[in-house]
Amino acid sequence: MPVPIWAGRYIGLPFQGHGRDRSGLDCWGLVRLVMAEQFGIALPSHIHEYERTTQVEKIAQLVEREAQKWKLVSAGSEDCGDVIVLRVRGRPMHVGLVLGDEQMLHIERGIDSVIERYNGLHWAERIAGFYRYKSVYEDDSEER
Repeated sequence: MPVPIWAGRYIGLPFQGHGRDRSGLDCWGLVRLVMAEQFGIALPSHIHEYERTTQVEKIAQLVEREAQKWKLVSAGSEDCGDVIVLRVRGRPMHVGLVLGDEQMLHIERGIDSVIERYNGLHWAERIAGFYRYKSVYEDDSEER
């Protein structure tokens, strides 16, 4: 599946720790913004759960902790709108949004939001998992 045209609207948004809007976003804030604007899914902010810490790891744990709301998707079955959890320093500390064609939209401290391949040298060995928000499909057997 090719990268959707709407993805271009999210390139170059500035990083801001604990950011939740277009003036500045962290990785969860970017996923949350795109899910709301493109898929009509209102994800919780979780800002108060890690606002007093710099441990980015807590952001990635949000997806894993809310397992009842997310479906683990096997590698190779990921699709546009799935969340990718990535390891940094060996721990699940970063999230991005799968766009298609093995590319993701993500943002990191020091880097504005970008589209990048997740199967390339930098990220391929760091993939912790792909997750699909369960409410997207009432029947888990239904394909995207």
